[in-house]
Amino acid sequence: MTKNLVIGFILLPIGVMVTPLLPEIGVPIILLSTRFLQEKYEWARRLNLWVDVKFASLKVKFRKFRKK
Repeated sequence: MTKNLVIGFILLPIGVMVTPLLPEIGVPIILLSTRFLQEKYEWARRLNLWVDVKFASLKVKFRKFRKK
């Protein structure tokens, strides 16, 4: 196993356990773990693509909102 997979598999359960108590910390940990896991797992790559598209859309909406 590569170093990235080990880090990803360590961070993923930590993020899942922390999310119910502190979602503002747990969700970014889960997203970070999927960044490490995407090199081997298709589901992690698809999740990261989905998050990237949603984040880009949110940035566009925010810029439009600020221009008003």
